[in-house]
Amino acid sequence: MTRLTRLSRLRQHLPRRRPQAPPRVPDDEDLAARVAALEAAVEENRRLNQRLADVIDVVTEVLVPALDRDDERIRKALSDLDKTLNQDAPTA
Repeated sequence: MTRLTRLSRLRQHLPRRRPQAPPRVPDDEDLAARVAALEAAVEENRRLNQRLADVIDVVTEVLVPALDRDDERIRKALSDLDKTLNQDAPTA
């Protein structure tokens, strides 16, 4: 089998590439819709963060009086909560 024959057979087994269409350029309406969706997502994220902060405030308010007790488990739970909050806090 000649080299040309082998190359011809190999070429038959290779998938044929189709020309790709150029990427679509978004128009102003598409961009405005995307910006509006992103703004809505950011606002929802803010609301969820506020709710989380409120829950943490309540949990802290309930647990802080428990510190007056000499209970190692409660102190460890508060310490773990503090570490978690400080670890996930955004850096400014």
